[in-house]
Amino acid sequence: MPDTHAPRWAHSLPSALWLMAPFDLLASLAMDLYLPVVPEMAVALRGATPALVQLTLSVYLATLGLGQVLFGPLSDRIGRRPVLLGGAALFTAASLALALASDGALFLALRVVQGVGASAALVATFATVRDVYADRPEGATIYGLFGSMLAFVPALGPILGALLATAFGWRAIFLALAVLGGAAGLRAVGAWHA
Repeated sequence: MPDTHAPRWAHSLPSALWLMAPFDLLASLAMDLYLPVVPEMAVALRGATPALVQLTLSVYLATLGLGQVLFGPLSDRIGRRPVLLGGAALFTAASLALALASDGALFLALRVVQGVGASAALVATFATVRDVYADRPEGATIYGLFGSMLAFVPALGPILGALLATAFGWRAIFLALAVLGGAAGLRAVGAWHA
């Protein structure tokens, strides 16, 4: 018997994946994409050291993980959509600011903000999968595909980052994250109803 309390979700499995996958990928890409340019950034950012730039990796990862403790209950209370859209907007704005940052301490603070945004969007995405697909076989398919995507990002991310940095400079990495985050967020505005 169908659950009449399940959120309205009129997306086919391919459409749902196309809508949800960017948030899963971006949260991980934001950690791995700039690994090849860490030494270059330590020189380019005022007041930065290699240790501070490396700290931005740890701070982002810690924020991404700890944010889930906050955004899980918040998305239960106010809904998945506002948490997702707020997270996407915060991630996009922080990524754009990171592309423009010239100070090491500011860059570190912006990485915290970016991690908060990524965490909110990631929690809302996984919670929506649970809400909509908990008792359906598509849920296992989506979780499996998300897990597979997260497994290849650490290998692919640094390669993509190196290509972007070589062609356009290290700031292009964060500009690309802003563009991708903004595009995913704008698509979700019209399509994310859970």
